[in-house]
Amino acid sequence: MSTLHAFDPFAPDSLAHVGGAADGAALVQGDYGYAVLDFELATAVLRDTRFINAALTLMEQFGITDGPVHDFRAKSVIMAEGSQHMRLRTPLARFMGPSTVEDIRTVLREIIADIDPADGTRGPLDFHAAVDQKIPARVYCYLAGAPAEDAPRVASLSARTLALLQRDPSLKDSILEAYDELFAYLGELIASKRSAGLGDDMLSFLIRQEDAGKLTSEELLSEATAMLEASSVNTAHQTGLVVWTLLRDRAAWSRLIEDQSLIPAAVVEACRLYPRPGIVSKIASVDIELAGTTIPAGSDVHVAVWSANRDPKRFDDPSTFDLDREASQPLTFSTGLHGCLGQSLAKVEMEEVVRYLIENHPNAVVVDEGTEIGHGGGRWLVGSLAVDLDPAPSSS
Repeated sequence: MSTLHAFDPFAPDSLAHVGGAADGAALVQGDYGYAVLDFELATAVLRDTRFINAALTLMEQFGITDGPVHDFRAKSVIMAEGSQHMRLRTPLARFMGPSTVEDIRTVLREIIADIDPADGTRGPLDFHAAVDQKIPARVYCYLAGAPAEDAPRVASLSARTLALLQRDPSLKDSILEAYDELFAYLGELIASKRSAGLGDDMLSFLIRQEDAGKLTSEELLSEATAMLEASSVNTAHQTGLVVWTLLRDRAAWSRLIEDQSLIPAAVVEACRLYPRPGIVSKIASVDIELAGTTIPAGSDVHVAVWSANRDPKRFDDPSTFDLDREASQPLTFSTGLHGCLGQSLAKVEMEEVVRYLIENHPNAVVVDEGTEIGHGGGRWLVGSLAVDLDPAPSSS
């Protein structure tokens, strides 16, 4: 049975908890609602469709209780359940299949080469600003068939709409403005594609789904909006966290240089240790029995992903980066029917950034001065990431 507990998954000092159950409890309760801490229970909650996404409630707590932004979220794929969820998810899942994701690798290498973070300069640079924050939006533009020059605007829209997750009501007006701009941008892009002729890109694919009667015009815009808002900001932060983790572990980095086939495992392990989406918030749609406790309908249930990812019952020596870890799939990208649609793409983006560093700047190092990485509101945050791509040889 869960009783009030001192643990708060949103508190700045929450990382003092090493992971897994707290005082033997996998489920704890506080002013925030309920927190799920260990891997097994977290997996069960994320796969249980009786726990619904909390994004709409969060909007309503901001005072966004009606209008186009509220309607979008209420009818979006992340809020839908059952057959409606599958109907909305299937087109995106089909387009984002393995062949599409693998084909992106070549495009990614071209994008990174075009960005050219070194640019002939010496000394530390902010790798997060120079690389991490630029790549996801460029990839979105490629997938959506949008002009590459739209990438800064796409990145800005993703960051400003997902500012909702900061849980700061003072951001309400800027969030509403960002969504209005996003809707207008996509409306113009869709109209332009219809006028110029459809291609092989994601938006053209969704437009054809509408033409075939499989999506309404409202659902087409909703699908496109969901993909854009999720396209950039989280992947950018997670990429920074991966680079930060790997460059600080020189033994692991040396192994990656010698054997690039280890890169995917290294990305997964870094995502396990430092998950950008540190908390996934759900709401109990009905009374639910969980770990000997009745969760009343309407209760907030927060899955502490960063705690589950370091559960010693699931991962041996969980606070250590282990390139040879078996059964290492973490909950960073969630699981179940609402698992992240773009997780394969995000992993490929991170893998190619790591590959770029190995092949072009194998001696790159993180410089503590100028690096700002922290944890707030349950999420890992990259403020800046100072990297010296080609440090001068040590005099020693």
